[in-house]
Amino acid sequence: MQNIRFFEKYLTYFFLVPLFLFSSCGTAMLSDESLAKQSKSQFSQMKKSEPLSNNASYKAMVQRIGKRIAGVAQVDLPGTEWEFVVFDIREPNAFAMPGGKVGVNSGLIALANGNEDEVAAVLGHEIAHVAFRHSNKRMSQAMGIALGGVILNTAMRNKSSTDRALASGAYGLGTTVGMALPFSRSQEQEADHRGLYYAAMAAYDPRGAVSFWKKMQGGKKRKMPQFLSTHPDPGNRIDFLNANMDSALALYRDAKVARGEKPNP
Repeated sequence: MQNIRFFEKYLTYFFLVPLFLFSSCGTAMLSDESLAKQSKSQFSQMKKSEPLSNNASYKAMVQRIGKRIAGVAQVDLPGTEWEFVVFDIREPNAFAMPGGKVGVNSGLIALANGNEDEVAAVLGHEIAHVAFRHSNKRMSQAMGIALGGVILNTAMRNKSSTDRALASGAYGLGTTVGMALPFSRSQEQEADHRGLYYAAMAAYDPRGAVSFWKKMQGGKKRKMPQFLSTHPDPGNRIDFLNANMDSALALYRDAKVARGEKPNP
């Protein structure tokens, strides 16, 4: 009962602070040039600290796919100096950093069984994150949430240590579930949507995105509720991709014809 009274008493803080910050949460407030420079340095360190793949076919595949998708994405990312590296790591993962630094784990290629359409779906997704400036927006959001914590602590400075602890806990939970996680899921859906089209316009069958996520879904024994996850539920993700598949297939078929190749039926 005491905790309920506390939340009723300070409810204004929990609403006003996030509302004050909300307008900046979807905004990229940092310098793209600065982030690209940092990414270049971090990527160089990763290449020294993480094992690099010696699999020639894996490396050639990623270079080939990456070059085609980057060519399509160039309209959104003009002048980007792309670099694609395969790391000898079993975890099926990939990432893209501001400035065009892209890493692909060998475990992802193995999970895809070397299917270029599936690998292209993942690379399209990761490159879409760069096109949407998601890293910049996430860092800007983190700065905004941290500022909100400072504002709240200042407002509560004359309260008891118990009240301050309750306020801090409530703010942390509220911003994570109410702001940070949904913001991340919306970014993932944006990248799914544009990445699907990037792969299709590069003449890779967009249905590879669905088959790949089914493989990823098959490896998950337990599923976290979507509202507590930073990524969309795999089943919801597949439904979203399928809902946009007709448009993507039209782009894919046009791209294949333009290359003088026969599209998959």
